[in-house]
This record gives sequence, C-alpha cells and structure tokens, in this order.
Amino acid sequence: MDLSQLGEFGLISRFQSRLRHESPRVIQGIGDDCAVFSPNNGNYQVLTTDALVETVHFNLKTHTPEQLGWKTLAVNISDIAAMGGRPRFAVISLAIPKRFPVDFLDRLYKGLDRACRKYQVALVGGDTVASPKHLFINLALLGETRKKRVFTRSGARPGDAIFVTGTLGDSAAGLDILKSPKRKWQGPEVHRKKLVQRHLKPEPRVATADWLARSRHKVSAMIDISDGLTQDLGHILTAGRVGAELWEPQIPISKPLLKHSLMNGMPALDWALEGGEDYELLFTLPTEDGNNLRIESITKTGQPVTQIGVITVKKGIRLRLENDRSKVLQRPKGFNHFQGKS
Repeated sequence: MDLSQLGEFGLISRFQSRLRHESPRVIQGIGDDCAVFSPNNGNYQVLTTDALVETVHFNLKTHTPEQLGWKTLAVNISDIAAMGGRPRFAVISLAIPKRFPVDFLDRLYKGLDRACRKYQVALVGGDTVASPKHLFINLALLGETRKKRVFTRSGARPGDAIFVTGTLGDSAAGLDILKSPKRKWQGPEVHRKKLVQRHLKPEPRVATADWLARSRHKVSAMIDISDGLTQDLGHILTAGRVGAELWEPQIPISKPLLKHSLMNGMPALDWALEGGEDYELLFTLPTEDGNNLRIESITKTGQPVTQIGVITVKKGIRLRLENDRSKVLQRPKGFNHFQGKS
C-alpha cells in the first residue's frame, strides 16, 4: 500500500494509534489543532528545530527508515543538550511523495519511537503534506534548562580551556564509506561498522550536558558539533570575540578513523577538524575549573572529555603541531548549505 491509497487522515490515525508517549504533563497530544502541556515553572524552556531533506541530508539508499527516524530526533536533541537542557516535547512535519510506501513510514516512525523512548521525549503533534518529489522532514523540539545553568555560545573568555566529548571525524568517515561502497575495506570489520554507525545513528550527549548543568563546573560557552570542529568552534569565537589555540596531539581521534585515513589518504586530523555530524559537545570553562574533568566525566556519565586547546585574546584559530610549531587555520571549514564547503 502506498500513501495515495492510505490518505493524509489515515496516515495521521495510523501514527496516533502507534505513537503514544505517556507524560503526566501532556494534556492533549496528537490529534487536535494544538498540543497542550503544563509548564515547569522552575525552568527555562528552550526550543529548536531542524529540517532533513532527501538528497541534502540523507540518501534513502544508505539510510534505513529506522535510522532516519532516529536521526531526525537525535540531531534536535543534540541542540537541546548544547544548551544544558533536557528534551521534553516534539512535533514533526512530513512532506511525502504520494507514491511513497506506507511500510517505509511505519519503519521511520519505529525509529523515531525508539529515540523518543530512550531520551524520554513525548511526540505530541505534527503535520503531513504531499511533496512533488523528495521526502522532507522537519522536527521541532521543546526542552528545559535550569534558570541559572543555560549554556550559550557567547561566554568564552581568554584563558578558558576548550573541551570536547568523545572522538571527532568518525561520522564524516562513515559517510565517506557509504558513498564509496565498491571501495574495499582493509581492516577489522568492527571498525568499519563503528564509523558507519556514528553517521547513521548519532548519540546526542544528553547525559554529559545534564551532568555539567548540575555540577560545580562553570561552563562559559557550549555548542554541539554538527558542521565540524573548526566551523562550530568559529561560532563560539565569533560570539565571544576571541580566538583559540588547538593542540594537535590532544585532538581525540578513534582507531577506526586512523585506519580509514590510512586507506583513503586523507589525514585523520583533517577528518577530525572538518568532518561534520559528530554531535559531540564542544565547550569552554576556566582552566582551573577543568582539572580532573576527564576523570569526573567518565565516572559520572561514562563519556570521556578531552581538553583540546585554550581560548586566546588573538583572533582566529591556530593549531599547535606535534613538533611544537604552529600554523594558522585560515578560516573555519565545514558544511555551508548555500556554499558547500567553505
């Protein structure tokens, strides 16, 4: 059965019966003109939205419907985490070609449902319309932060330490593997799968963000890495009117990425600096406040954090190399929707 046979209201009814996320704060969910929920007056509310467009953000030949559903929510959750918040309520809009198979949409919502349950998000509404050719997905997500612990991009100060969660460049390498299916992988299969998984099923760092928001640590600026390390660090630097020095030996690079870089000839460091969609957290805090942060993070959240540099008075980004020399990164590189690579 395709969508033209089921119809818009049949589709809504189908999802309404299958996606029931219980929350005592939801008064009215899917099926009315608006969702209704009770606020938590002790917190600020934070709102984000992201669009995923077929052939721009995803390819149906490489993403399963379940992976696409998961990723739709995960990329929005990462934005909420970057503000120090927790996700609460979501609405989703779909523009769908009329001949799209209903089974695909069932599976997409299954992946979305799994993400909702893992991160305790209630899907409370949305919209569906016909699309002339490609699938278009837009999701808006409402979250909450503590009033005195809202993290923004604009607070970095000279001398602050720069930290990042996890490892960098894995998702971009995973996408490269998916784009070159005929290229033979020469290494442990588990490494290939890890890189691909990092691209297809990102894990937003909600636990780390929540721990930082509850902790004594004075985070001065934070952003999630969606467009690449240098690109997103550039946003923090622009907002704070500061510069940065990055330390090459400290940039966290995984063993699978090292293997991939040997195979395709592009240095692992370039993947780490320029690759997007890692959805790790990039944040700054006073240097003295960063002591023992790595040990604390692993103990509290199981997620490693690494200091990769320091905020400077001098504008721009400089990279200190392993030989203790340094070079200026002329401008942040990363994905720009209207220019491609910048």
